[in-house]
Order: sequence, then C-alpha cells, then structure tokens
Amino acid sequence: MNAYLIAGLIFAIYIVVLYILKKKGVLEKHSIRTYGPLVMWRTQRGKDIIERLARPKRFWRGYSIVAKAICVAVMIFIMALLLWEATLVTSIPADKAPSPEMMLGIPGINPIIPIWYGILGLVVAIIVHEFAHGILTRVGGMPLKSLGLVFLVIPLGAFVEPDEGELEKSEKKRRTSVYAAGPAANVIVAIICALLFSSLFLSSVAPAREGPVVLSVADDGPASHAGLAFGSQIVRIDGMSVVSRDDYENFTAPLPGENVTVEYYFSNSLYSKEVQSGVVVTQTSSGLPAADAGIMTGMIIASLNDTVIRNYSDMKAAQSVTRPYQTVNVTVLAYYTGTGKFEVFRDISEITLTSRREYLLKTAPEMVGPDFKDVGFLGLNTAYLGASVNSPEVVVRRLANPMYGVGSIDDAISSTLYYLALPFAGLAPIPSPVSDLFVPTGAFAGIPTEVFWVASNCLYWIFWINIMVGLTNVLPAVPLDGGYLFRDWLDSLVLRIKKNATEKDREKYVAGITYTLALFVLFLIIWQLIGPRFF
Repeated sequence: MNAYLIAGLIFAIYIVVLYILKKKGVLEKHSIRTYGPLVMWRTQRGKDIIERLARPKRFWRGYSIVAKAICVAVMIFIMALLLWEATLVTSIPADKAPSPEMMLGIPGINPIIPIWYGILGLVVAIIVHEFAHGILTRVGGMPLKSLGLVFLVIPLGAFVEPDEGELEKSEKKRRTSVYAAGPAANVIVAIICALLFSSLFLSSVAPAREGPVVLSVADDGPASHAGLAFGSQIVRIDGMSVVSRDDYENFTAPLPGENVTVEYYFSNSLYSKEVQSGVVVTQTSSGLPAADAGIMTGMIIASLNDTVIRNYSDMKAAQSVTRPYQTVNVTVLAYYTGTGKFEVFRDISEITLTSRREYLLKTAPEMVGPDFKDVGFLGLNTAYLGASVNSPEVVVRRLANPMYGVGSIDDAISSTLYYLALPFAGLAPIPSPVSDLFVPTGAFAGIPTEVFWVASNCLYWIFWINIMVGLTNVLPAVPLDGGYLFRDWLDSLVLRIKKNATEKDREKYVAGITYTLALFVLFLIIWQLIGPRFF
C-alpha cells in the first residue's frame, strides 16, 4: 500500500477517535483541549521538575545575561539576512522561487525535511525552548499555570505555560529574561549538536576506497546520458586506475566523441558504462562569448583555436595562447536524440573571445596582480565527461570543518550559510551514495556503519531544527519572543529619550514602531515568495 495512503488512513482514524472522545467528555475530564487536529494536554504534574531545575538561581541569572546577548546578535544576523535576500529576489527566476511549504519548518510539509529526523529535531527544539521559558519564569519568582504535551497523532513536544498576567506586570529585566531564554537555549543546543556532528562524528570517517567522487553532472552531457550521478566514485577509465581528481581531469583520452569505458561504484555496487569522451560545458555566463555564440550546457568542446581538446590540460593550454578579442575556430559536439550520440554542431564554427583580465577586474579583482597575463576568455566552465569530481576527503572536509579555508568575515558568513544549506544540496541527511564512500574509524570503528550514520544525521537535524526555531523566534515581530524583547527594549529607550512623555504616549510610540516592524518582517518573508514571480 502507498505510504501516503497509509499515513492518510492513520490520520483519519486519529480524527475520528479524537471526535468520539471529545463528544463523550473524556478529553475535558483529563484537561485535554483540541485546536483542530492539535491536542494540548495540560497538567499540574512536572512543576516540581521545573522547580528543581530552577534552584541554582545564580547560574540561571548568569545564563539570562548570555541569552540576551545571543538574542541581540542573532536578531541582527537574521534581519541582515532577510534584507540581503530581499535584494536578490529580482534575480531569481519565477520557477526557482521558494514555495510556501519551503518556508515552513514542519516535517512532512517541507519537502527537504525528512519526517522522522525532522520530528526528532522538532520535539527536542520545543522541549528545550519551553523548559527554558519555564525555568526563567520560576527564577524570576513568577508562577506557572500549567505544563503539558502537544500531540498531532504522535507527541510533538512539551509546553510550559506561565501566568501571562503576572509576566506582564513583572519588571522588564525579569520579563526579558523569560523571553530570551527559549530562543537562546535553541541556539546553544544547535551549536553543541553541530560541534558533535562535525568535530566528533564527521571527523572520524575515512574513505572506504580511493577514487574521485562525482559532485555534479551537467544536464544533457555524456555522463548524464550514461547514468552517472551524484555520489558515483570513479575507479577506472578504459582499464586505467583513477586515484585522484588530477588522474581524472588529465586522463589521456581518445578523440572527443569516441567512447571510453568508465567503471565506478555507486551505493557499494560496481558499474561499467560506455561514455562518449570529451571536455563538456557545465555552465555558461550570460553576456559572455560562449553564451552569445550559442554554446549550451552539455555540449562538448572538441577543438579550440585549431587545438584538439581531449582533457582539462588541453583546454587550459588552448586558452593560454589566445588573445583578448581574438576570433578563433571552435568545434562543438551536441547530443542528437535521433542517433543517441554527440555529433558536430554545425551552427557554431568560430567565436570572438573577450578579455579575462577585464572579467576578473569586475568579479574577482584580487586575482589580477602586477604579473597577470591577459588571455582570451570564453565565459564557461567545463568538466571531463560533464562530471565535476573531487576527492572523498574534500567531500567530507566541509562537513567536518565548516570553517575550513576561511580567511575573512565574508568567508565565515559564506561557510555558515553553506552549512545551514546542506539539506538544499542533498547532503543532510548524508544520503546513501555519499555515506557509502566512508567508514567510521577511531572510537567509532566498532559501530555498524548504518548506526553511525543514523546517529550523525540525528545530530545534524537536531542542530538544524533548533537553529531554525531559534532564528525564527528572535525575529523582532510580535507575537514571537524577539518581538516582545524588541518591544521592552524599545520602551526602555523611549523612556530615556522622551522623559517627559506620558505613559500613554510612550505606549503609543512603542506600539506603533513595534507593529510596523512586525509588518515589515512579514513583508520581507512574503516578498521572497511573491517577488520572483513579479519579474
């Protein structure tokens, strides 16, 4: 039976049982309330746990100071990120715009979040968040109304319900400590899990075998037509061992368009495929010579400037002897569905190059030194067979050390965003083709590989969901924790600036600014959904 059908059947039974129990008064008798399909079970039990956890008051007061600092830093970061993303909206094609479900961090709705890892991460995030609120509520001497569990077929997490009236009447210092406690706890748990995932687990793996790993495959290229995919590990070409990336890129290949036999591992199984040889275009840049001439992704550059291009070295050598704005001969092979082969594309026979120096001055000026030799520039990226590869160590290096190679603040921000975006790159959870490339070593050597990767993925998703909950909740938008923090901090600022203002006027200023900012935050989020579809 289809998994979605089973899930739908279970959910339908859940709704029916819920309806029957509610009609018979069973839910009300046990302090259980429903909000649509959500079930909230309130109880007085568990308060003693919060009381015991809140006893080291000096520690928690110190934590509240750290929590507020974390919230300020994260609030600035997430707002800067939203503003930066807003500037990119006009350059995003409509078909690449995020869908509404991608904006929701809910397992089963957001397609990039695996259901079971996602539920685990969400449960941990909710419990950590709510218990942090509850502990700081008691540290501040304010009462708790109840504790409880939230269900949607299965338990989704816990909640701690402070007395809202007492919270609002308390002084700002205690109130803001309660607001900051939850998001900061999520951020701290996320950092701990990220350190365990990267520094402990991913640093303990070693390649299962030698050979470059396919990281991306050009659409409509030879590798794509032959069935090579992300995670394939190439070990031989035409019977010759391929140990490194250099072996692969500079393989002494036959003439472009002729077949080579590629042997590779995929999911621990060895395959052998006939692939048409050649240096393949993996990307072109709009407005530059290659794209203007009609060269497209997947085409083979068979010759350039009357030089046959068999491998990466040939391509590099051919370009090194060209001049800016020179018109050179070019032979391009394209895939024809009628023959199932790459054949000469006769619409392109020559191309006028541009200046590599001028291009770099616009995009990466630090690469243009005093001894820089200017040559002709095509404006394309290539890879042998159309498969970009790297060593297994490089694949895991960025996961084991997200800050590897970081030399500036920009690099650090880019590396952080890359680490957060691993699910969008298909690297979290670590998928089978990639996890099969490595074996656990050191302290984890005796653990079954499957168990090791499940534990690793659990840590990553607890990190990911917690950091998303933390980032979302510090947004300066009521009714989020960050919104209430911003409101109280703004009230203190207005009190200092407008010392003669009445309490009513001060509340009016604060409310106006707070709700205007909340609407602006909402606009920035919605803009990412609708903006690309306007341009």
